[in-house]
Amino acid sequence: MIAQRIAALRRIMKREGWDAVVIPGSDPHSSEYLPARWQQRQFMTGFTGSYGVVVITPTHAGLWTDTRYFIQFDKELAGTEYVLHKLRVPDAVSPSQWLGTNLPAGGAVAIDGSCMSVAEVEELRAAIHPQGGRIADRPDFIDELWPDRPATPDAPVWVLADQYTGRSAADKLSWLRGEMAARQADAMLISSLDDVAWMLNIRSADIDYTPVAIAYLLVTKADATLFLSLDKVQTADVQSHLAALNCRVCDYGTVAAAVASLPAGTRLWVDGGTLNYALYGCAIQHLGSGVMSAPLPIRLAKALKNDTELTGYRRAYLKDGIVQTKLFKWIEETLAAGTPLNEMDIADKQIALRREQGEYIDESFAPISAWGENAALPHYEPSHEVCSEVHPKGLFLLDSGGHYLHGSTDITRTIPLGPLTDLEREDYTLVLKGMIGLATAVFPRGTRGANIDVLARIPLWKALRNFGHGTGHGIGHVLCVHEGPQDLRQNVYDQAMLPGMVTSDEPGLYREGMHGVRHENVILCRELEKNEFGDWLGFETLTCTYIDPTPVLPELMTDEEKAWLNHYNEYVYIRLLPYLDEDEKRWLRSKTIDAQL
Repeated sequence: MIAQRIAALRRIMKREGWDAVVIPGSDPHSSEYLPARWQQRQFMTGFTGSYGVVVITPTHAGLWTDTRYFIQFDKELAGTEYVLHKLRVPDAVSPSQWLGTNLPAGGAVAIDGSCMSVAEVEELRAAIHPQGGRIADRPDFIDELWPDRPATPDAPVWVLADQYTGRSAADKLSWLRGEMAARQADAMLISSLDDVAWMLNIRSADIDYTPVAIAYLLVTKADATLFLSLDKVQTADVQSHLAALNCRVCDYGTVAAAVASLPAGTRLWVDGGTLNYALYGCAIQHLGSGVMSAPLPIRLAKALKNDTELTGYRRAYLKDGIVQTKLFKWIEETLAAGTPLNEMDIADKQIALRREQGEYIDESFAPISAWGENAALPHYEPSHEVCSEVHPKGLFLLDSGGHYLHGSTDITRTIPLGPLTDLEREDYTLVLKGMIGLATAVFPRGTRGANIDVLARIPLWKALRNFGHGTGHGIGHVLCVHEGPQDLRQNVYDQAMLPGMVTSDEPGLYREGMHGVRHENVILCRELEKNEFGDWLGFETLTCTYIDPTPVLPELMTDEEKAWLNHYNEYVYIRLLPYLDEDEKRWLRSKTIDAQL
């Protein structure tokens, strides 16, 4: 099937005079996780990872992805023509750079400009320009290959109440118009789905695990227009909510016409890093130099959580602590009874336990429930059709999260299911040391994520080990579980860590064919104190799930690290006690207070 699709695309390339085709892994809104309609990369390759770009020429088919998916590529694309091009490794060559070298002089590169950002297309253009290369923009060209392509999703929109957001949509729009006035902008076109949802305090279910609606938002000095499927806003409460904001609703497909009908001389603010190239071209054609491309202020404002949101996160992590205590106890007792258990049994049980907590919406991403060698794939996703049995030995890794009305979670625990090898215990301990190192960081205001990422890696580096993914990402509030602008990774991003940012702390270690270890807590950046040397910041741990100390090699831990782990587990035990029955209390005590190092 994959070979047939590549061959069919090459026939189109020959007919159209294209020398290469770029198939991105995004949608018109630069989303990371995609509705079925825009799973073009998966359709052409069979690759299910959340990150990657495909380039096809008459003689080459390549997939560019990062270290999270190298092993997954080998498993999913074995036997196909596709060649892996590694990103985020030393001397990596990007798709644009590769085309700049391999495209014939004067060659044409076909793209779907509705699914690539302005920044991505400009990078590609700059790479192929020296060879006289040109870009052929053909939105939705894949329709010819994909006759049963899914439609745009149309899940209903609902309103997230102010009691959960802590800030009304009217207040957000007033603030945004102030930002626009400061930049002398008459209008702003918002295309990132989580930005639209955050601005209007609306949510939907157009993307699995991500409660957003497929929509654009155009804000002017006087009013706003929401572009989405009209079937999504049929309820009276949503209609009255938008009417109170003086926000019209127009069909999703009319956004380009609305941009083209803006009065001459309008100064339109867009973000070329996220706005798709096709819609940007429409704006440029109509407004010319009136289009101002710069990052929108929404992304940073969204990342700085208010007190109501932070209270909601704490409630969410308390609920997850209850859930995972019950879950891990159930796993241990089920295995001890000799009852068969597989990875999806565990994932399903956790979802059922989350539902019991109340105010639950959905999982925040597909659960990574992985035993043994499956845990060596950082983004392994089992299914009911394909998953492994779990046995009472080795390490089990569970990375999951939930959306509650009041907050979202993301947590990873690696737990022992039985006897461990010395190497498993050593890896477990080194990764834990890294997580603690970052959680206890103290740093001056202005510090970037790349400046402190090393704290999570030092214990591994000293043992000549490493992990390829980032150490931490922002966590959206009932939005995308991966949120910027802050990032904890070796790549340098020009965004300081600021009080109010909620970020994951998740170092790992993966041994192909053997095991994987990841420990993840979520941490809140907060002010510590000011003195003559600066304004000092640190982290508060929000996650409230115990960390099993029994696999730890105590001789590898410092006294400070042992004290942190003992204190953390004691805090978890005390915090969860009112919500557990007597048997659960005894079990959790055996994993925390009675197991102190």
